[in-house]
Amino acid sequence: MSDKNAKPLPSNRQTLREVAKAANVSEMTVSRVLRKKGSFSDKARDRVLKVVEELGYIPNRLAGSLATSRSDLVAVIVPSLTNQIFNEVLAGITAQLDKAGYRAVVGISEYDLERGEDLIRSMLSWRPAGLIVSNTEHTDRARKIMADADIPIVEIMDMTDNPIDICVGINQADAGAEMARHFVERGYRRIGYIGWRETESPAAKRFNGFRDKLREVGLDVVDTAYFDKAHEVEMGKLGLQELFIRYPDLDAVYFVDDLAAVGGLLHCIETGIDVPGSLALGSFGGLKIGQLTPKKITTVRLKRFETGKISAKAIVDRLNGKNPRRIRNLGFELIVGETS
Repeated sequence: MSDKNAKPLPSNRQTLREVAKAANVSEMTVSRVLRKKGSFSDKARDRVLKVVEELGYIPNRLAGSLATSRSDLVAVIVPSLTNQIFNEVLAGITAQLDKAGYRAVVGISEYDLERGEDLIRSMLSWRPAGLIVSNTEHTDRARKIMADADIPIVEIMDMTDNPIDICVGINQADAGAEMARHFVERGYRRIGYIGWRETESPAAKRFNGFRDKLREVGLDVVDTAYFDKAHEVEMGKLGLQELFIRYPDLDAVYFVDDLAAVGGLLHCIETGIDVPGSLALGSFGGLKIGQLTPKKITTVRLKRFETGKISAKAIVDRLNGKNPRRIRNLGFELIVGETS
């Protein structure tokens, strides 16, 4: 379905000539400064770099070779490849791009906004046909760089009413609220939370949605455990141990994702905690591993492969002159397993 309000491709990408004019130097000087080769004064370098920063200029590394033809590369930036969620998203992206004759080039941001900005700047310098970037949270500079790009851009996994170009994903706060609703309906009242990073935007939104739904019925999260580490099963085990030391009367725990919940379930099995008789577990993701454990984990499943496929199709459609919907909420599904 087309969106009449779809954003047209922007055409305000700055050129080397405009940088040279704004810095009051020659185009050759700008080129030398950016390539860090040749002679130029410190004063000229400082002026050029200042203008580059202000304009959000991206040098064209394909100039002189492929600049006259459209690239068949689509840049993709995801936070992690150790998290199975993004592996399946990438599978959907590559499957769709392959059919259309494009190739994905992948960068890993490691959940770091500054690193994400560097990747965006670097990848756009190769003039890809499009850009797919995970989440809707970016630095101001990264947002400006993407807004000034003249290629289709898709933000995935999260939702926003004001995407840079197109967004495909789910409402993360609603996903968290769905698990809180389930816990409340099952009668759980002393509820904890285990997460990886408070600053990871989608996870933070899920937690806020979860907590807000509890507060609607006069409850709250009684304790939390955060870990500044990659998504690992071990951290779920350690997090649950930590929570029980501080609050041994918990009757339910919400985990940031299925890997963490698997760790929590393993801790319960090893220590003889009855699940769900003494403790309920809920999480997010709908990964296969969470359904292959001794007790299937209650989780919220999102359409990972479809997210990748639809985001790639939006890129290809825009390149072919079509107007894909600007905001695509793919929804989610509560999977009631054996842990709640």
